Amino acid sequence: MLANRKISAVLCSTDLERSRRFYEETVGLTVSPETIPNHVLFEAGGTTLLVYGRPSPNHADHTQVRFWTDDVAGDVAALRARGVEFEEYDFPALKTVDGVATTAGVGRSAWFKDPDGNTIALFQPE
Repeated sequence: MLANRKISAVLCSTDLERSRRFYEETVGLTVSPETIPNHVLFEAGGTTLLVYGRPSPNHADHTQVRFWTDDVAGDVAALRARGVEFEEYDFPALKTVDGVATTAGVGRSAWFKDPDGNTIALFQPE
């Protein structure tokens, strides 16, 4: 029933203009003409990211959006050059080196947070 419908990742923001600048200028996404009041819709790879304004901050402790890539190291370098700080993790099953974790049989990943603390991942499958 929904398999042919458009789908969007959805994030919240306490400062929609700040989020718009971050995703447009820092991450490099394009604002969609379908954007409506109190929402900013971004186009990315044939999909969309919807960021909406709300007064309370996000409290999620997991990845909310994943960007698939064929060059995670190159994307990390490009985003760092624009001021993005990447998360570093050191867990028994997951350790980042210079912001990138490699999982055998799965791929490479890196994580950063947007201005509202939403966790964004870059993922390069093996």
